[in-house]
Amino acid sequence: MITIFKKEGEMKRNKLLLILALTVAIILIALPTFTGCGKVAQFSDPITENILISMNKADYVGFSMDFDETMKAELTEAAFPDFLAQINGVIGNYKEGSKKIVEVSIKNDLTTATYTADFEKAEDVSVEVTFKKINNQMKVVGLWLK
Repeated sequence: MITIFKKEGEMKRNKLLLILALTVAIILIALPTFTGCGKVAQFSDPITENILISMNKADYVGFSMDFDETMKAELTEAAFPDFLAQINGVIGNYKEGSKKIVEVSIKNDLTTATYTADFEKAEDVSVEVTFKKINNQMKVVGLWLK
């Protein structure tokens, strides 16, 4: 006599092994992405949050404290009020703590962390911050709100 169906215990065991194998495969595929985001987030999260909160407070010193010299020269304290007026006119103030890292890109010596963040007049605004290691510190060399 030929048995077509496996015993119930064997089927459960095979199903569990398949689920376990798929879980391990997914973790192994996704791990480099999560690890990269995690390492970058260790320095990018507090810097990005500070930039956004400093914009809310119209605090140029706080806003620019992690900028490299080129960024400070491009976005001066004198130009800061106009910059804020443009941002606030379109998306409003940042909702503190709402940012979420969604992507990390590392090219040569530049690391870009992309976030989504909520503002008073717009949700899921893309915030991109590009960093470069200068004198053993991660400095902001680019900032975009899209």
